[in-house]
Amino acid sequence: MQNEEKNKLKVTNDLIFQRIFGKVGNEKITKGFLEKVLNIEIENLTLNVNKRLIGEAYDDKIGRIDVRANLSDGTKVIIEMQIIGYEYMPKRFLEYWAKVYTDGFKRGEGYDKLRKTIGILILVDNLKETEGIEDYHVEWGLMAKKQGTKEIIFADDIEIHTIELGKYKEGKEAKPEDNWIKFIQRGLDMDKNYTADEAIEEARKELEKIMASPELREEYEERERDLRDKISIITSYRESGIKKGREEGVKENKKSVILNMHKKRIDIDTICEVVELSKEEVEKIIKEA
Repeated sequence: MQNEEKNKLKVTNDLIFQRIFGKVGNEKITKGFLEKVLNIEIENLTLNVNKRLIGEAYDDKIGRIDVRANLSDGTKVIIEMQIIGYEYMPKRFLEYWAKVYTDGFKRGEGYDKLRKTIGILILVDNLKETEGIEDYHVEWGLMAKKQGTKEIIFADDIEIHTIELGKYKEGKEAKPEDNWIKFIQRGLDMDKNYTADEAIEEARKELEKIMASPELREEYEERERDLRDKISIITSYRESGIKKGREEGVKENKKSVILNMHKKRIDIDTICEVVELSKEEVEKIIKEA
């Protein structure tokens, strides 16, 4: 029974992920993770809990950044764990990257004040944009399209990493971050045959603390229920949306989905992303119902 309980604690649950990697005091964990994913040495980092981006309650957290960190060299890093496969995911994440990149930049300041910002997007669902790419970890930058074999970087301030958990396969060419991927996928069920990594061990201990807390487990179960509801509604909407041919039918379908999601207390930002309408349009439909 105890092992079954452990299995229920998924690191891919964003409440758990943020608690492990984004909580002040867990800098050693985040530093260890970033050093492997980015393949760099980090002197130190601070965790940024800017509530404007993270939010207090998980009801209104969807679409917000799970982890923000500032490296000692001034580089900003954001990490998002995404279990739901929204449409236009790259655009969505790029918007968050842009907000963090310009955060704190004041009118009249020189552009040299803008700091390199690295975005790491971890996905349970694969991206349609990466279809045909077998590698689970892809780094994206801003560079010239056609300059022979030479890569000419326009600006290195933008660096995006996508990690698609479903593409990870053991036995392929090893990557430095493989053990972290195993931890994210398996949690406390991860075998202990990994190399002695103190940061991963710290992450395991943090997960055990969460498991031992009745309050946090209750929050976790509530979050899991919310995620299941959202996935079910999104799947149902997409399937029905294919069947609706007439414009009137599509509008009525969107209205039904909006009211259904609102009834289940799903946040406005998520509803807007699912039905692809503005916040004003969604709020108007809810108000007139």
